[in-house]
Amino acid sequence: MHANNGTIFAQLWHVGRVTHPDNINGEQPISSSALKAENVKVFVDDGSNAPDFVDVVMPRAMTKADIDHVVDQYRQAALNAIEAGFDGIELHAANGYLINQFIDSNANNRTDEYGGNIENRLRFLAQVVTAVSEAIGAERVGVRLAPFTSLNGTVDTNPVETYVAAATLLNKLNVVYIHFAEVDWDDAPETPKGFKESVRAAYKGILIYAGRYTAQTAAQTIEAGLADMIGFGRPFVSNPDLPTRIKHGYPLTAHTPETLFGGAEKGLTDYPEYSAS
Repeated sequence: MHANNGTIFAQLWHVGRVTHPDNINGEQPISSSALKAENVKVFVDDGSNAPDFVDVVMPRAMTKADIDHVVDQYRQAALNAIEAGFDGIELHAANGYLINQFIDSNANNRTDEYGGNIENRLRFLAQVVTAVSEAIGAERVGVRLAPFTSLNGTVDTNPVETYVAAATLLNKLNVVYIHFAEVDWDDAPETPKGFKESVRAAYKGILIYAGRYTAQTAAQTIEAGLADMIGFGRPFVSNPDLPTRIKHGYPLTAHTPETLFGGAEKGLTDYPEYSAS
């Protein structure tokens, strides 16, 4: 990356309840609350020849000591990332993982200072951001959020209010960017334009959106001033030369969903670059 004048951030995430004891030395998963993620499966490799997806289990609610411990783990992970040569870190606070389990109202039934109103539900996010920023600098910290997804069973009753408040908080904490993951299944509704406008007004740093974007819709969103960058995920798997294809209008190769998880290089790292022949 650096040899080609690139910038690379390591994504840090704690899955919280979205795991299984077989993946964490037999321990019970932790979460904001003792609420099981319904209809959620996770990949387990028990050392046999038949790794598979299994149902998650009931987590235990984190104690104050647990919260302090995990915040410190994030801090150390950020330091480790910089030592390893990354330019910064992205806190994964989306897709139903631990920080998201504190933020979204339907995944958090705490009655202490980490539950209830929006300020309380954002407190864990604020503590983690503050800890990693003090360790490596806020200019090296980005945050990923997913206001309107229900991945891994997290849903917020009022996502617009909650996530505009999150953007306002992250603006005060001076993180270098917010990366919004939008719903990307075919029949999902678009992220409301009014939400994007409110976020732009609340947050003055770099805004990144990722979802069902094409080269055309990505350009339109940036030109409208609603985003500074657009992220591409699955298209990059099957198009290792994606920037070149977008720049020249070359056709994109569709990915094979069945090979995204597990297995070897087939359907993951063996997609070729574009060739007109």
